[in-house]
Amino acid sequence: MANVRRVMWFAAAWSYLILTYPVILCAKYFHLRGKIDKRNALSNVIILRLSKLMFYLSGSRMQIVGRENIPKDKPVLFVSNHQGHMDSFIIQGFIKKPKGFVTITDYQRAPILRTWMKYMGCVFIDRSDIRQSFQCISQATENLNNGQSMVVFPEGKLNDGKETFEFQKGWLRMAIKSGVPIVPITIDNSHKILSYNGKRIHATRAKCIISKPIETSNLKKANEKEFLQHLRDVILSNL
Repeated sequence: MANVRRVMWFAAAWSYLILTYPVILCAKYFHLRGKIDKRNALSNVIILRLSKLMFYLSGSRMQIVGRENIPKDKPVLFVSNHQGHMDSFIIQGFIKKPKGFVTITDYQRAPILRTWMKYMGCVFIDRSDIRQSFQCISQATENLNNGQSMVVFPEGKLNDGKETFEFQKGWLRMAIKSGVPIVPITIDNSHKILSYNGKRIHATRAKCIISKPIETSNLKKANEKEFLQHLRDVILSNL
């Protein structure tokens, strides 16, 4: 039964993406015409709907708190803990502010999905290639400077509901150079929905808490370690 549910879950995802393929032509038109805001908005809506579809098809329920803490008139850098594969679905599906993700290069191998992710402002990082990682961070910073909100998972990997890993600091350049506020996000129970190996799907009640923005415009290099610890404490305080 579990295998049947997993197959149906993934089949629904690919069926949705295939149905959106003709709409990519519209996104490409906006891209070629330099209408980046329209391209991003369309792409975000497509992936928002996919994210909600996949979340609810798991049979899960969501409790989200703190939407009022998201600034409406400027870009932000969403920073979240990373329990499981469903975290991106939760952030994209239940936070409407258009945003791109700093994510792994594995997604570049997914047809259709990779195009939508590119058009919504995602950047793909290869942690094994230092030079490419710096280029990725620079691109994400440029996105922020151009008014595009971004999402980063500073742990760098899934913790599978166990102890939250220490936050890496390479991504912090994005916030410092762009001067945008950081919006901390705490996600709980997401690892129970889709297992670490992707083979089991369970219905559960997940929770997403959005904390108040933290300004970065006056952050000094000497205070980065203390800042990261404070940010991590804020996120963990909601678990």
